[in-house]
Parts: sequence; C-alpha cells; structure tokens
Amino acid sequence: MARLRKELTTQPPLTPALTSWAEALGDAIGRGMLRALNTGMPGMGAAAAAPGNGAVMAGRRRGRPPKTVAGGPVPMDRRCTVNGCTREQRSKGLCSAHYQAERRRQIATGKPA
Repeated sequence: MARLRKELTTQPPLTPALTSWAEALGDAIGRGMLRALNTGMPGMGAAAAAPGNGAVMAGRRRGRPPKTVAGGPVPMDRRCTVNGCTREQRSKGLCSAHYQAERRRQIATGKPA
C-alpha cells in the first residue's frame, strides 16, 4: 500500500466561522437528501413517491411547442392553398404537412428544395 505524503495528511486549522458554516451546510444537505428519499424528487409526481407501481412518466416533448389555438378557424387568406386543406400556411402558401410532402417530392426528383 502506498504511503501518503506528509503534506497531504496535515490540514490547516479551520476558523470557527468556517467550521459552523460547514456544519450548517452538512445539516442542510442531509435534510434535503432525507426529504428527497421520503417524498421523492420535486417534479417527478407520484411515480417517485411510489416506486414499483409501474408508472411511466412522459418527458418533455421535443421540437417546436404546439401552436395554441386562439381564435377559432383560420381565415381564408391564411389557409393552405391545397384544395380541401383548412390548416394555416407556414411557408410558400402551404401548411407544414403539404410543404414537407412537396419538399420530399422535389428531393426525390432531384430538384433543389
């Protein structure tokens, strides 16, 4: 077994203020850990409080957040130009679904998107 170097084994004396701060910090961390073990981590809901119940928590959705519906139907001048589609335009007069379909068609035929 390797012998510890002498300079690593000796510690400088702590001031009383630093000692009381370290003790208070240790107590606070201990209380927080105890609370987390007893009640579960915040934001985890009932799944953390009752482990083993088979509950699966859904995480945050990736990508752009869904658009909030504020004012009812989309006005005619903002609708997708494809016949029968009532969704709002996103780009080049098309809704996001029709724009992506057109983009895939153009890429498949070799035209620049």
